[in-house]
Amino acid sequence: MNLRPLLLFLALGTSQLLAQTPAKTPPPVSDEVRKLLTEARDLRIKHQYTDALAKLDEAQKLAPQLPDIYALRGDIHLAPRRRDFDLALPEFEKAAELQPDSPLPKFNLAEYYFVKHDFETALASFTKITKDYPKLPMVVRHLVHYKRALCELKLGHKAAADQIVADNFTFMDDTPAYYFSKAAMAFELGDSAKANEWVQRGVAVFKGPACAPYYDAFKELRWVADMDLGTAGETPKAP
Repeated sequence: MNLRPLLLFLALGTSQLLAQTPAKTPPPVSDEVRKLLTEARDLRIKHQYTDALAKLDEAQKLAPQLPDIYALRGDIHLAPRRRDFDLALPEFEKAAELQPDSPLPKFNLAEYYFVKHDFETALASFTKITKDYPKLPMVVRHLVHYKRALCELKLGHKAAADQIVADNFTFMDDTPAYYFSKAAMAFELGDSAKANEWVQRGVAVFKGPACAPYYDAFKELRWVADMDLGTAGETPKAP
C-alpha cells in the first residue's frame, strides 16, 4: 500500500468526506499530537519506518482514540519493504471502529485487501463504499470506482470492468481515471506499449501528483516497477 491514497483522504478533510452523514464533533487534537503525526508521516515517506512507528506510539499515549494514528500505522505495516499483513489489519480495523460513519477507514480496509491481492474481498469493499457514500467528492469517488475496475480485471471480468469505466469516467473528467483505466485494460492484455501511451496522455493532461494514486495501483499489480511516476514525455518503466 502506498501512502498517497491515505494522504489524499486526509487532505480532503473530515467535514468534506462526511458531508452526507450526521455530523459528530471530533475529539480535540493537541498541537503536540499533530506534530507527532506530521513527523510520523514524513518519516514514513522517507522509509524510516521504525522511527515513524515510535512517533505513533508517542501520539497514541496522548490520544488513544485518534483514528489517524491507527490508519497511518497500518499503512506503515503495508509499506512495500515491510508487507506485514497480520500487523496491518488490526490497525485498520481499530481505525474503522473509531470512525464507524467515515469512508476513510473503509477505504483503507478495501485497499488492504487490494494490496493483498484478495480481489474478491477488495471489490466487495470498494463497491460497498460507492453504495454507502454516493456523494463522495469526485476525486475520491473516481479513485474508488477505478479500484473496482482493476479488481474486476484481475478477476477476469473484463466486461464488468468496461462497464464501470463506461458508467463513471470520460476523457473530459477532472480526474485521470479514464486514462488510467484504459492503461489498465492494456496492461491486463499484455500490451505495455499501449498502456504506456495512455499513462502519458493522462500525465500530460493532469501532471504527476494527480496521477500518482492511479499509477501506484499499477505497482501493486506488478505491471510497472516500484518507482515514481515519470514526468510527461518519459516512458514509464515496465517490470
